[in-house]
Amino acid sequence: MPDPAFGAAGVRLSLATLRAIFPGAPAAVINAFVEKQGVLTAVELNRTRQRLAYCFANLHAETGGFTIKSLTENINYTAARMAVVWPNRFASAAAVQAKYGTAPNWQMKAFDDIYGNRMGNRPDTSDGSRYIGRGGPQITGRDGYAEIGRRIGVDLVDHPDVAASAALQPDIAAAFWTWKGMNRLADASDFIGCVKAWNGGTNGLAERQSQLARILPILQKAEWGEVIAAPVKPPPDPVSVSTPTSQPSAWAAFFMAIAKLFGRA
Repeated sequence: MPDPAFGAAGVRLSLATLRAIFPGAPAAVINAFVEKQGVLTAVELNRTRQRLAYCFANLHAETGGFTIKSLTENINYTAARMAVVWPNRFASAAAVQAKYGTAPNWQMKAFDDIYGNRMGNRPDTSDGSRYIGRGGPQITGRDGYAEIGRRIGVDLVDHPDVAASAALQPDIAAAFWTWKGMNRLADASDFIGCVKAWNGGTNGLAERQSQLARILPILQKAEWGEVIAAPVKPPPDPVSVSTPTSQPSAWAAFFMAIAKLFGRA
């Protein structure tokens, strides 16, 4: 049964609760979710324990509990692995090598081809290897980066690496969850439907179900009540750095004051 809904009430996420859910996650990610609970409240993600469990189970499965390097998809596939992942495209590792060669960074060429002309990626560009999975939801494709960026107010199209920022993981998770309309799926106890909405299929379903079974009891013990933290506005574009204005020395300030006194400034 859904938890009672009133005001800004929801499941309160303590450091201990989040550490139990994501035991290997960097402290910066855990702290971000504690400090920015209002982001989850704003989209009613923490209005029920089941919604949160569905979301966290998928986040954990996508990123190994936020432990993958730089929260970014590893595209350094072997030819054999690529043939296993895309059996409809490649009959064998030899077929992969015949198409993309074995020169350094051949995988980027492969991803540009495989992911090109879909998910908003433009054909004959490097979009396929540029807009690979990042962040907790593993956002993929130019369209995905554009949509999540629009929702959180950060330019992820021009700066896709920012999607891996620890501080933005609550914002990104909430935006992704809302974009895919998963509150209704969670409320209907349709976990498989949630997984399909998440990644277009049932890839890794057993791992996701295992994480759900582990995480739900943890959240059942979490405190319920008013979530004090208000929704946090996303930070300014992290890639734009303002140059501080130089300050005059004490002597310069003194002489400027004298000049003003005699009407010379």
